[in-house]
This record gives sequence, C-alpha cells and structure tokens, in this order.
Amino acid sequence: MAKQKQQVSLPKLDFTDKKQGFAAVLIGILAALILGALAYSYSWPIAWLYWLLALGVAVGILNIFHEEGILFLISGLTITLMLTLLVSLALFPLWAVALFNSVIYLLAPATVVVGLKVLYALATK
Repeated sequence: MAKQKQQVSLPKLDFTDKKQGFAAVLIGILAALILGALAYSYSWPIAWLYWLLALGVAVGILNIFHEEGILFLISGLTITLMLTLLVSLALFPLWAVALFNSVIYLLAPATVVVGLKVLYALATK
C-alpha cells in the first residue's frame, strides 16, 4: 500500500489570532533587508528610512500581545544593541552596514510600540 501525501496549506494571516506577530516580524525584517540592499545599491536618499520607521511602527502594532511582550522586548533590544555595536566596529563592508542599519531602523520603533503596549497592559491590571 502506498502512502497518500497530505497537502500542506499555507497559514492565513488572521488579525484576530495571536499568530500574526511572527508573520509581521518576518515580513518586516525581509522588507527591511530588501530596502537596505536597494538603498545601498542605488544610493537612495534618506527618505526610505521614514518608510522603514513607519513599517516598524506597524510591526509593533500588529505584532505582540502582552503575554509575549517581555520576550519580544528582550530579543528586540538585544538584536538592536548587538547590530548597533557591530555597525560601530567598522569591520564590515558598507553593504553589510546598510543591512544592519535597516534592521535596526525596523526593530527600534517596533520595540518602542511593544514596550508601550506592555506598560499599558501592566498599568491596567
């Protein structure tokens, strides 16, 4: 007897479910890396950063509910701090620095928004 293969369906982005946080962060980081690579390749002016900061705010709003907020804050602050440290070392080529900065510009506002959400959740308890 041959085994039947099960079809795997792609997960749907449901904004009432708590699983959209992972998708929002993943899509945001991929968009940040793409924008950073394009900005470095084509020497875009600074205006692309504003779109990245707005995307970071959107990721923070869509992202995490207060149960996972502390974990997101710890990981977001750690990644932002470590990438900032790596950028300041001046050991990496300019294209890598552009990619590091694009992730920093995404995660910094997202972390601030999630931090405010966690503070609000703690204050209303």
